[in-house]
Amino acid sequence: MSAVLGRCLRLIEASDLARDYGLTADELRPHAGGFNSDCWVADSKWFVKVWRRGTPEDLDLLCTLAATGLPVPAPLRTVAGELHAIAGGRPYAVFPYVHGRMATHDDWRPAAQALKRVHALEHVDLPPATLDEPAIWPLRDHLDHPWIADRREEVVASIARLEHTIERARTKTVRHVVCHLDLHGLNLILDDSDEIAAIVDWEQAVIGPREHDVWIAAEGAHLEAFLTEYGARDLDSDHLEYALLARGLRDLAARVFNEVDRPGVDTWGFRRIAKLDTDLARFRPFCR
Repeated sequence: MSAVLGRCLRLIEASDLARDYGLTADELRPHAGGFNSDCWVADSKWFVKVWRRGTPEDLDLLCTLAATGLPVPAPLRTVAGELHAIAGGRPYAVFPYVHGRMATHDDWRPAAQALKRVHALEHVDLPPATLDEPAIWPLRDHLDHPWIADRREEVVASIARLEHTIERARTKTVRHVVCHLDLHGLNLILDDSDEIAAIVDWEQAVIGPREHDVWIAAEGAHLEAFLTEYGARDLDSDHLEYALLARGLRDLAARVFNEVDRPGVDTWGFRRIAKLDTDLARFRPFCR
């Protein structure tokens, strides 16, 4: 039996699953985690997610979403009836393992269909979206960081543009829906028939403008086809500009502040910002 697998603090053990969930695992193998998690697969039956910091707050939501019929894996209950347990001082949860593959930019059709299903949901209790960006504004105090020092003027200009965009967006009345806020390929699993098997990672979900989700169409080469499949029309250009620009700055800031993923500062930050106006022009036929 593989008794221990992991990489941070005390490691997840098969005995943790037995004690907390009553599960017997003969094999634990590591699985790609997220920005704030380490993950494993147990016997190709269960997916184990361990949070590096903080406490999982979206587990009740996953149960609610699964009950609507949306393909969302709901967490298993512990033997004590809880939705997560603690091992080595770190919270972890266990989910049914979904067999499939992560979506790519070429999977724009099922991705657009998934987003349309999410936005059609009703009566889901979520916090309202805000246009506050506390993770971005401190960048002004880190302009000398070696990862961005040579492009500080670009960072300053982008932050100023975001502030002006937010001012305009606050004056707009737009349609609000259930927003995932991070529905990229890593969070969409497809089955062998390229159908949606699971939509995961709902930690950022809110009730907010459609545009705060629809920006994801710009991540691949099929923006117009994605929006057509989704059924986009009457989108608001200011909220789109906010969503596109804020995402680039947010991802840049997270890497600078945490000093992780140096290449991502360019890939997920500066490159997104550089193509902002081109993306907005492509969105324009789907806007008011």
